[in-house]
Amino acid sequence: MAARNRVVVLGTGNIGADLCERLLLQTELQLVALVGRRTDSPGLTRFAGRGIRLEASGLESLRLMLDDFDGVFDATSAQDHHEHWEFLNSHNKWVVDLTPSRLGVPFVPVLSNRVPSMRDISPESFNYSMISCGGQASAPVLFAIATNARNIHEVEVSSSIAALSAGPATRRNIDEYIDTTENLARVVSGCSLAKAILVLNPAEPPIMMRTTVHIRAEFFDEVEIQKLTKQIVREVQEYVPGYDLVVEPHFTDSGHMSATVKVTGAGYYLPEYAGNLDIINAAAVETALRHSKRQSGES
Repeated sequence: MAARNRVVVLGTGNIGADLCERLLLQTELQLVALVGRRTDSPGLTRFAGRGIRLEASGLESLRLMLDDFDGVFDATSAQDHHEHWEFLNSHNKWVVDLTPSRLGVPFVPVLSNRVPSMRDISPESFNYSMISCGGQASAPVLFAIATNARNIHEVEVSSSIAALSAGPATRRNIDEYIDTTENLARVVSGCSLAKAILVLNPAEPPIMMRTTVHIRAEFFDEVEIQKLTKQIVREVQEYVPGYDLVVEPHFTDSGHMSATVKVTGAGYYLPEYAGNLDIINAAAVETALRHSKRQSGES
């Protein structure tokens, strides 16, 4: 049996804590450490005594344990990821980037064999960008519609998440979130005009994550769109069980088509309203598993 890839989670906020809970249940990836910047971080405190190394010196912690891990999940911020990637790349470590930095290759597991740029990621630069929660939620449906449309003029991606599920780094990176999500929409649809919207909804009780894609084009093959959308949604559900198509692709006007998905969180860290954590972290773990299989020569 091949040795498990040893991984580190960098960042102790909502995303990092949720990610650690998932990785501790993994049999194919070995979580060796959680790295933050404050010894009193709630994320670090949560995992005390649970069999993983806890460090609070950020990048310096990684420097001191280079021989102990193969890859890193970066759950910090878009700004910090630049320095992290420069360091990790120089030491031949692979990275799954959960920040909206736009440094890595935009990667959506369900589309990895469908979109050329995801399929052809360079073996010399393994930096997989998870884009954003809205990007991971929207891309599968956007691809299904765009593949069966002609002369696409405009695409829009709109996500609404519970304000309680958005930590400080997410709030600091709203501009980067928009930029990175719009870039993914362009990559997936082939349309140069893309718009992304993110709403942090403060409603009580917290709302579930919903993402809507809207496309304006000259022609849509509705039958093929429905067929491919349902197929891709089933494939996403294999690694994100809470992913659900709640409004099927439909015409909202002549030349306009829309669809909506909802993501119910698995509750590893925050309650089920935090579907935004669920989809990006489930995608991150799936990406790491696919990377491991690729390294070992599996299909």
